[in-house]
Amino acid sequence: MKWTPCQRIVQAEVPVSFRVQGVIAPLLLYWPSAYLGSGADYSVDFSFLLGPSDRISVVEAIATGGQLAWSSAFGSRATLWIQWLAAGLQTVTLSVRTALGAVLSVTVSISIICAPALIFPAGPDYAPNAFLLGSAIVPDSSGNPLIFG
Repeated sequence: MKWTPCQRIVQAEVPVSFRVQGVIAPLLLYWPSAYLGSGADYSVDFSFLLGPSDRISVVEAIATGGQLAWSSAFGSRATLWIQWLAAGLQTVTLSVRTALGAVLSVTVSISIICAPALIFPAGPDYAPNAFLLGSAIVPDSSGNPLIFG
């Protein structure tokens, strides 16, 4: 079975109406609301910002009000698993480095509802596309699990 990111995916794309030469448009990205204590995977699709022969090679994220379990690349999508620990408007800054050396960063906001989640999921230790041999981890050059994709 092949795991794929869920439906909490936003596209890092400037709307067509803002694509005017010389105008720098703000990129306002929002994930659907979640409950306090809930955890799930969230993604940003960078396909509109990547060149035709480029791909995501490294994903880094900083989440305010949430605990990050893992981050990974799935094709043109940067995906991460977050469990929300604080209510209110939270932000996640997501940066990716591409195979051609470009660095792309976006900030995504999410509203965390103060009512507790009915189910408190345990965050997975590794991304679903991490390369594991049984219980052994195959690391990349930085010591993180090697990722397929």
